[in-house]
Amino acid sequence: LILMFQKEVADRIIAKINTKNYGRLSVISQTFFDIKKIVDISPECFYPRPKIKSTLLKFSPKNNNLRIKDIKNFENVTKIFFSQRRKKIKKPFKILFKDKNENELLKILDLNLRPQNISYKIYAEITLAYERLIG
Repeated sequence: LILMFQKEVADRIIAKINTKNYGRLSVISQTFFDIKKIVDISPECFYPRPKIKSTLLKFSPKNNNLRIKDIKNFENVTKIFFSQRRKKIKKPFKILFKDKNENELLKILDLNLRPQNISYKIYAEITLAYERLIG
């Protein structure tokens, strides 16, 4: 797909981990697509002229073989983690897993991190563990 977005939205979609623009939109988009920025488009290229800049992005589907059963679970996990994006992830982790001890996850996940410090691959692993928990 080749799609045009408001520049600020495009910046969030392609944001890298550990940046202020990295969020749910980045995680969900980058999990399922390889995304390349093609070009920024100035308002002068349009008539009538908009007040915003635009960006053209190319989306190519990934063949990452994720075993996520339901995309809604992935959306829920990222929603919980990014609801308090400036806080550490210990609380969202406990919300998802209650009193269950997810030792596998804790080997790859530092609960002192913040949501923007976790890669989309780790969010996919968290979602898989969550799906195992809820059946």
